[in-house]
Amino acid sequence: MEANLELAYFQLLTAISDTFSSLQPTYFPGFAFSWLSLVSHRHFMPKLLLSENREGWSAFHKLLLSLFKFLAPFLKEADPQLAAFLSEYYFSLCDVIPRRCIQLRNIIISAFPLSIVLPDPHLRNIKFDSVPEMGPIPPSCPTLLLALKDLRHGRDQYLLNRGVPVFLASLKGHLKSSVVPEGITPKLTNFLSSILW
Repeated sequence: MEANLELAYFQLLTAISDTFSSLQPTYFPGFAFSWLSLVSHRHFMPKLLLSENREGWSAFHKLLLSLFKFLAPFLKEADPQLAAFLSEYYFSLCDVIPRRCIQLRNIIISAFPLSIVLPDPHLRNIKFDSVPEMGPIPPSCPTLLLALKDLRHGRDQYLLNRGVPVFLASLKGHLKSSVVPEGITPKLTNFLSSILW
């Protein structure tokens, strides 16, 4: 279709963008999910963002602003438990997000529970070990911790007994097993395998 329309294609995208702007969720809240689906469609959004000389960027910027204006009241009343959830399950969430999505990973990694107070990043000449805010460790995914605790216990026993080979054989079998505990993704299993072998 793009090849047939040639020069008119971008003008058509701009006209569609203006139509979407007229139908924005602030004016038609019941159409919000469908609107978002249309705006993010693979034949619309990438074409605007990949247009020559960034000509489509302003049109997409206008649509994105419309979305955030609609979401603003909901985000003001956002539940702080979302940050606690993200900080607790960050490892498995980041494990399934593609490496190219750096910003999305950063959002998840930077989340922290409200009970934790972050230290002042502008402190000079201070040892971070002496900063009281550095003490509390945020909670992590319980299933991940249990799986790692079992591995840690086996590793400690292996090191204390100065090399009993039973642990290594069982560890390899545990990591290669088809039954993976909940919260342990295949990428994590491969990562642990690569470190240990």
